[in-house]
Amino acid sequence: MREIYGIIRKLGVTSNYKGYFFLADAIRLAMNSQGRPILITKEIYPYLAAKYKTTTMNIEHNIRTVVNICWITNRKEMIQIAGYPLICKPTNSEFIDMAAYYLMYAQEGVS
Repeated sequence: MREIYGIIRKLGVTSNYKGYFFLADAIRLAMNSQGRPILITKEIYPYLAAKYKTTTMNIEHNIRTVVNICWITNRKEMIQIAGYPLICKPTNSEFIDMAAYYLMYAQEGVS
């Protein structure tokens, strides 16, 4: 989890936001779902809502807030993590996927 928190902080978000923890857990779950599609709205949001005793809408909203902050404060770093040009702000699902992919391959020494 340290690497996940590190990348979120690198993008300009601190633990003052609820979405910080929701996003970190979502990225962790995405990294653990290797070899199968990442089902954000059907699996990850419901899991996080139950874990944090809140609603899926709250999870989605708070993650979206964090993604917006990342986009506004550190767009260049976000584009580097994506590995391709980002013309517009990524969706929650896109952000979770690109962060998980980046972290999985950064750990192996491939970026």
